[in-house]
Amino acid sequence: MKIPTLHLDSKFIRFWQVLIVSITIYNAFIIPFRIAFKNRFYGIWIILDIIGDVILIIDIFIRFHIGYFEYGEYIQDKKNIAQRYQTRLFSRHLVASIPGDLIARIIAPNSLFIIALLRFPRLLRLPQFYRIFNRWETNINFNPTLIRMSKLVIIIILITHWVACIWFMIGRWESNTENSWLISNSLQSASITTQYINSLYWAITTLTTVGYGDITPTTEIEIMFTLVVMFLGISMYAYIIGNVSSLISNLDATKARYRQKLGQIQTYMRENKISSDLQQKIRDYYQYRWIENQDIRDYHILEELPYSLKMKLALQLHKEVIEKVPIFQGATTEFVEEIVMALTPEILPPNEYIIREGHWGHEMYFIKRGLVQAFSEKTGHFSYQLSVISYQ
Repeated sequence: MKIPTLHLDSKFIRFWQVLIVSITIYNAFIIPFRIAFKNRFYGIWIILDIIGDVILIIDIFIRFHIGYFEYGEYIQDKKNIAQRYQTRLFSRHLVASIPGDLIARIIAPNSLFIIALLRFPRLLRLPQFYRIFNRWETNINFNPTLIRMSKLVIIIILITHWVACIWFMIGRWESNTENSWLISNSLQSASITTQYINSLYWAITTLTTVGYGDITPTTEIEIMFTLVVMFLGISMYAYIIGNVSSLISNLDATKARYRQKLGQIQTYMRENKISSDLQQKIRDYYQYRWIENQDIRDYHILEELPYSLKMKLALQLHKEVIEKVPIFQGATTEFVEEIVMALTPEILPPNEYIIREGHWGHEMYFIKRGLVQAFSEKTGHFSYQLSVISYQ
């Protein structure tokens, strides 16, 4: 059976990427824990290991059928895809999928450290986890702020977990020759759960530069590792603060643009000594526009699109008008395209004149949403019709 080329943005690939990320996070958490604590895993854990390994092997075959973008062009030729994958990531993914631990379980089932160590190549998939998150950040189908926040939280948790595992492993090694933090805190014979909780507690307090001093290094190696972790903690603190600040600003980016625009307008009006009444009307208009549209830029941000894409976008945006306005019924495709390209959205504030009776009309309006009042000064009659956003 011939497998078709899979698009990067297809639903299957999105699901598959979530699966690969989940397995990579699982391995990044479990493998260091097994190496450090030499814990024996049975039952569900072995099943999860096998399922994860099978998926990683299947991923190698799937990657020979996933298209890619190069210089803006979508490449779906199988030969080009295979050549690109083989020269970049194939070797790393192949090494990461070697089931050495399964062989070790059969030959030496009691060598827990060796079995755990043979799963270490699975961590070669970590860069793929980072690349997938970076791709999600630039994908319009995902919320980039949520993706960045999730990536930041996962990285912080993994680094803290790794530090805790290394800290325990150093303490266990030092306990064989001399004093260590495990011995000084009477944790050498404690349960694995107690040992891990204390290791994690030390990692968090050291990385956050709190350091209460109840768990302290006692040997030179432990002191050296503590210094490294303290420097890492300082770097992480700066990294976290910078990312969180950026995320918070992005969460309110639209409102920030609105406030900046309104500030510029108010400065312009003050410098030109515009009357206070007119200033208030202009401010009210922008406030109304913000409430109705939540973005004062409208779709003018898409002006840089090529003509063909702008045409397709205009047809989509004005589909409702095209379907309901009588003069468009039965019109040629060329006529409709010319009209929709000339349409521009306009948001009108309450109690504002659109067209004055007796004045020359230079625009044609197609009312889409809201409420307007048509009033004749000669007869004194008026009526209502839906409007707020209109196209001229």
